[in-house]
Amino acid sequence: MAKICYNKLIDPIINIIALMESLLSGGFGSTSGDQRECYKRIHACSWGLHTLVMDIITAVGIEKAATRTQILERYRALFDPTQATLENLLIGFDGALEAEQHTAVEHAAACLRRIERMVGNLWQYSLLQNGMLPYSKKEFDGRNLLHRLSMKSRAMKLPPGMQRFTVLGDTAQLLNAFGEIGHNIDQHSQAQLASVKVDDFGYRVDIAILDRGRGFRAGAGDPFEAFWQSDEENIGLGLGLYLASRHVESCGGRMLLKSIPGRGTMLKVSLPTLP
Repeated sequence: MAKICYNKLIDPIINIIALMESLLSGGFGSTSGDQRECYKRIHACSWGLHTLVMDIITAVGIEKAATRTQILERYRALFDPTQATLENLLIGFDGALEAEQHTAVEHAAACLRRIERMVGNLWQYSLLQNGMLPYSKKEFDGRNLLHRLSMKSRAMKLPPGMQRFTVLGDTAQLLNAFGEIGHNIDQHSQAQLASVKVDDFGYRVDIAILDRGRGFRAGAGDPFEAFWQSDEENIGLGLGLYLASRHVESCGGRMLLKSIPGRGTMLKVSLPTLP
């Protein structure tokens, strides 16, 4: 059974803290008073995020996190001002940054985006574990799923002149699922090209997604298992495909995957539709 790597959740927070301490100590050049106040705010909020994540890991438990609404409130109270402050620094709202300072702040912003994604996935995981995520079924335009896919993957090429097709399921959760699939291709496959083929059978739609990336070996574990990763060096927690498969299955569909090292990966998503 795959296990979560807590370091991948903690390390980005530690990186932000270390960067702010270097900026405050003048390690990347002199700073204005307004900039220093920004670095102090980010530093303090990052330690708060560190404490919150450690509380979840050691006391509450990841599976139970979504049952404690105050956790999400604490998280947003720490994350939102950190994000806003970093964005203000990058656009020069608090004074122009030197080249090294700008690079350091950009790296901190990238770490924060990683934190946001991982915490978001953990929250979805916890909601699923506790049966707190409702699903509704209705028919909608399946092209929205492919557009979501392409938005999350730079390598994705959609079929030219894509015809309208419908699928049956929960719109929000299926959009979430295809976003996770696209992100997975973009971040982990190292693919330069990915394509989509749609087959409509009248009662079922098959969406085949092929990436010409690095692939992974057969028998490396179940890619739809929570916290499974094909490579320990991958960023993230290994929840993307797990969440996608759970959303698809809850809408009455299924996912199949075949991967060949060095040749790429094919993922087929089958979804019901009204005849």
